[in-house]
Amino acid sequence: MQLERPIIFFDLETTGVDTENDRIVQIGAIKRFPDGQTEEKNILVNPQRPIPKPASEIHGITDEMVKDKPIFQQYAKSMHQWFSGCDLAGYNSNQFDIPMLAAEFRRCGHDFPDADAHFVDMLLIERLVNSHRLEATYKRYTGQALEGAHDAVADIRATIAILDKQLERYPDLPTTPKELDTLTTGEEPRADISGKLRWSEGTLVWNFGKHRGKPVLETLDYANWFLRADFPPDAKALVEEAVK
Repeated sequence: MQLERPIIFFDLETTGVDTENDRIVQIGAIKRFPDGQTEEKNILVNPQRPIPKPASEIHGITDEMVKDKPIFQQYAKSMHQWFSGCDLAGYNSNQFDIPMLAAEFRRCGHDFPDADAHFVDMLLIERLVNSHRLEATYKRYTGQALEGAHDAVADIRATIAILDKQLERYPDLPTTPKELDTLTTGEEPRADISGKLRWSEGTLVWNFGKHRGKPVLETLDYANWFLRADFPPDAKALVEEAVK
């Protein structure tokens, strides 16, 4: 990678995935300079709230581990200076890590990121270089070109071959339809066919967007926007019934 200024590769561990309401518990970052030198930071942060058990099970950080650590505000000034003048990079960082860090800095009175910062997201690059189109995915898994692409029967045969190869290549994947469904969509049942909504302990909640995980009835402005927008009729019917 050719650098004109430093770039910081960073990853955040948090109390959850809501960039406005959840908080950071760990910042791991490596700053790479144009001359090849690097600086590394590994910081635990007291989020000033309990870390939910599902989050701890993912990243291994518990309330006990962070209870005596500084809060983000105590890091904010020095961290903001360290990030200043740098480009930013990560895996799914455009969607999550950068907005999450920006929200934490904003609460401490710091603008972030720099207006001229460039973002490098390896997940987006991966999607570009490893196309998710059926033909490309089939060739990646089987080493063969897909003949008769866009014929429905040829396409579904290729789809079955892809699943067989995925299960063969990744033995830790579950092998039943129920388990695979849960793996890709979560434990809680979807409420609509497209998965825009789900049920959580009998409450209809959003399963996408900025209010993901929040009850529909607590976000009426968002619900009204949803009803006006172009979403599937079954999902809109559920939201309309909840609002009524």
